[in-house]
Amino acid sequence: MVLARKYRPQSFDQVVGQQHVVRTLKNAILQGRLAHAFLFSGIRGVGKTTIARILAKAINCEKGPTPEPCNQCLACLEITEGRAVDVQEIDAASNRGIDEIRELRENIKFRPARLRSKVYIIDEAHMLTREAFNALLKTLEEPPPHVHFILATTEPQKIPLTILSRCQRYEFKRFPWSELVEHLQNICQKEGVPIEKEALEIIAREAEGSVRDALSLLDQAISSGVRTSQELLDLFGLADHLLLEEMAKALLARDLGACFSILQKAFDQGLDLVHFAQDLAEFFRHLLVLKNSSGRALLDLPESELAVLRTLSLEAETEEILLFFQILLGGLETVRRSPVPKLALELVLARACEVGKIIPLENLLAKIEELKKQVPLGVQESSAPSVAETPPSSISVSWGDFVTKVRKESPSLGAFLETLDPPEDKNRCLLLRVPEDSILAEKSYRDKLSSLARKYLKKEIEIETFIPRESFPSRQKLIEKPIVQEALKILGGRIAQVKLYEKE
Repeated sequence: MVLARKYRPQSFDQVVGQQHVVRTLKNAILQGRLAHAFLFSGIRGVGKTTIARILAKAINCEKGPTPEPCNQCLACLEITEGRAVDVQEIDAASNRGIDEIRELRENIKFRPARLRSKVYIIDEAHMLTREAFNALLKTLEEPPPHVHFILATTEPQKIPLTILSRCQRYEFKRFPWSELVEHLQNICQKEGVPIEKEALEIIAREAEGSVRDALSLLDQAISSGVRTSQELLDLFGLADHLLLEEMAKALLARDLGACFSILQKAFDQGLDLVHFAQDLAEFFRHLLVLKNSSGRALLDLPESELAVLRTLSLEAETEEILLFFQILLGGLETVRRSPVPKLALELVLARACEVGKIIPLENLLAKIEELKKQVPLGVQESSAPSVAETPPSSISVSWGDFVTKVRKESPSLGAFLETLDPPEDKNRCLLLRVPEDSILAEKSYRDKLSSLARKYLKKEIEIETFIPRESFPSRQKLIEKPIVQEALKILGGRIAQVKLYEKE
């Protein structure tokens, strides 16, 4: 007999991990307030069907109804062995139609053949069709006093609200990692199998809170003669935590060559690369949690893994870890769907290594404050030349607005004007300094500029040429300022546009 069946709890006292459900059911039995319909919801392998069978025994035990079935009377033995005619387990995945529910509805009218009450356990209840649910509604709301319904499902969101409102609902939790490891150790001790704790920790992590999954993995490990964690990793093709640690360090160091080498090692070992990518994303998730909390309260992991995460969390910033987590999680679906997972994962790793080194925001702000102190007083006021030194009423439209209007009518002329400093206002005209051999050397452009200036600025434009090598526009002067160059070094960026703002 497989371990999942051999060590299935046969009484409420033997149930582990679902004490909130057990306590409520036992109190209901003691107080004689047992509901006629229950809904057990939770992930696979956490005890929904097991507790449903124990509840059926508690209701029908010859010493009951009792919170603890004796498991010795004829009723308890028949239910345990699955041959009680009055306790029926219905697989809704294969009996999901309205005809099966109609037959059930007809049968519940008759009193139990041998037991005190009839119990119908409907497994995977969310698989029933809409018509089947509708046929079950009235029966579920007002069943005969000798009938109890227990619906079990892994997807409660698919159960109609009309059904939910007629049931007492119990949420089954995932089994805590540490408790699952302890449970596996107890079973190994009973079986006389010396498997090291590190191997059981890996099994518990892979089971993701499902006791049945953990026992199935343990069964396979025992059958294969596994004794150490390395033997277990080889058997199931799982990634060693050291391999994930190496990959995480390579990513944080932006060492793409090392990432490819580690991935090749995982590939040569025959690991499932989709599973490896998922484990890597979870590793950075754990790193993010530990970086922003005490860690122990949220991460149910072995101390050896927590120690590694603590060390790495000191070497990386929160924003950096978040970016890696986002990239790896986004690439996971690509790896899963790719016909060549190795190439897809290599591309994800390459993108992750392109993430720039993140500088803490407080360091940037401190550096900016330091730069401000280095700027002499009055530099800000004198560094941005504009036409604002003249009375604002002398020009009806600002130079910036004027250039925008010119761009609409003559894009090439407007683009050229954007490279120049604003003109000087000389009462009756505007003096515009332009480089020699510019487009304004052509009469058509000069005439166009004069016409638009009279139209929008209400002034004539006088053009004065200069040699670019001897005089630089104000935009170039701004770019060459030490504070601008220092900011470029800190932020690692480039200047995309320089825009002069005129003072009022």
